[in-house]
Amino acid sequence: MRVIALIAWREYLDNVRTKAFWLTILIIPLILLGMYFLQSALSRATPVRHFIAIDQSGRYEEAVSIAVEREHQRLILTDFVEYLIENRRETNLEASPANATNAANQLIDDVDANEVAALDEWLDSGGLNFALAMATPYLKENIQPFEQPDPPFVAVEPPAELDLDASPERIIEALRPYLSGEQTIQTESGSVDLFALILIPETVDDGIIRPGDLPAAAGSAAGVQYWARNLTDVRLPDAVQAGINAEIREKEYQQRGVDTQTVRDVQRTRMTLNPLDPTAAAGEEAVSLADTFRQFAPIAFVYLMFVSLTQNVQYLLSNTVEEKSNRIIEVLLASVTSNELMMGKLLGIGLAGLTTIGTWLLSFFVFIVMYDSAQTDLIGEVLEVILGSDLIPWFVFYYFSGYALYSGLFLAVGSLCNTLKEAQAMMTPMIVFQIVPLAMMAFVVMDPNNGLVRALSWFPLFTPYLMMNRAAANPPVVDVVGTTALLLVSIVLMLWLSGKIFRLGVLRTGQPPRVRELWRLLTATA
Repeated sequence: MRVIALIAWREYLDNVRTKAFWLTILIIPLILLGMYFLQSALSRATPVRHFIAIDQSGRYEEAVSIAVEREHQRLILTDFVEYLIENRRETNLEASPANATNAANQLIDDVDANEVAALDEWLDSGGLNFALAMATPYLKENIQPFEQPDPPFVAVEPPAELDLDASPERIIEALRPYLSGEQTIQTESGSVDLFALILIPETVDDGIIRPGDLPAAAGSAAGVQYWARNLTDVRLPDAVQAGINAEIREKEYQQRGVDTQTVRDVQRTRMTLNPLDPTAAAGEEAVSLADTFRQFAPIAFVYLMFVSLTQNVQYLLSNTVEEKSNRIIEVLLASVTSNELMMGKLLGIGLAGLTTIGTWLLSFFVFIVMYDSAQTDLIGEVLEVILGSDLIPWFVFYYFSGYALYSGLFLAVGSLCNTLKEAQAMMTPMIVFQIVPLAMMAFVVMDPNNGLVRALSWFPLFTPYLMMNRAAANPPVVDVVGTTALLLVSIVLMLWLSGKIFRLGVLRTGQPPRVRELWRLLTATA
């Protein structure tokens, strides 16, 4: 045992002393951190979009203006909710029902139920002032005042020389240089790029589609024309389409004698749904936010397990191939047995893997503590809930089980190969085995006790991932006990076979053995 410990310590130091090891460890937190700040910077740096609206019909210009203002108010609402979350008073996730609503959540719920109706009420009630009055009881004292975001879209006047009564074709032809970026529009604040043109022809109502009508063919001139080079930012066309459709429907209501406000009130009427857990103790059936987070936490654990195991077994594989090609392994085998060398490598690389996970978690914790925001506060609360749950023992067991199973397999492959090129060719099928349960994660969370999922959980190479994924759903006892016993037996068998292959292949040179030759070597007495 002392020899195995010495070899493990040597393998561990050989890995953690290299710059590549720490670069690999730190690159993932740095990438995640960079993506977080980059997305925040990009969201704040989105420029104001300038557009021209020409309504030759004279019926929808106000609807377009209202739609653009609604988009601005929706942006204010979104930013205000983030402001409220960041500056809210402390809450307890364990005590908060999964469907709990406060002022901000009620506003969002209203928007989800009917955006037009909710934003109309938001505007009629005073907009931001109304929201502040509702949310004040939930805010901390002595906080920074809320700053409104700039409007995302601003209407500008068309060029003075443009004939607004000309045919749509002539208008488009005259504005093409502006839409293509060759010319800029002059405004009171200076010249700006033209983002889009909203052209409403006089015959726009020919594009109205009613129940039973066939949709207009692609490229048809019927309806509203939206001209823009940027086709990925769909906020403006979506807002305009929603606003004009709301105007059309309101006229339809009036023609049919239907009260618009009554329709909106009915659309915003809803029933509360209370999630309850039948497996909970009497009086504790209500599902809290913490319970909801626990249900999805296994996905994060499976991802962490996959990344760490893949990295560690590849370290083990490359380390074995490198020592074999450099003949270092021959020197080591002069002093220790092949089984001692193999077990020492497994333990040493395993410790390096734990160092990787520890460094990731520590950097993540430092980021949450140092960067105080609404998102990091929520993440911190979620982590506190998850770390206090019973998922941690599951993760520890399945992580070490998965490492023992896959490391033995990869170590056997490494002992048979002389170059990394050979090893990578043989490694691909084993990586695919790990990707299969990873691709099933979302389905497993939704239906953890599905018959196919239960059957695949008994396949030892899938067991660590699938059972970890099912951990929060209280899988049947027969699955837990049966798969665990089968997994442990598979680990013992895998390590025994790997030890035999390692002993036979570690000093072997030339081409890797074929399957028939490998079987003959395994069945031969040694």
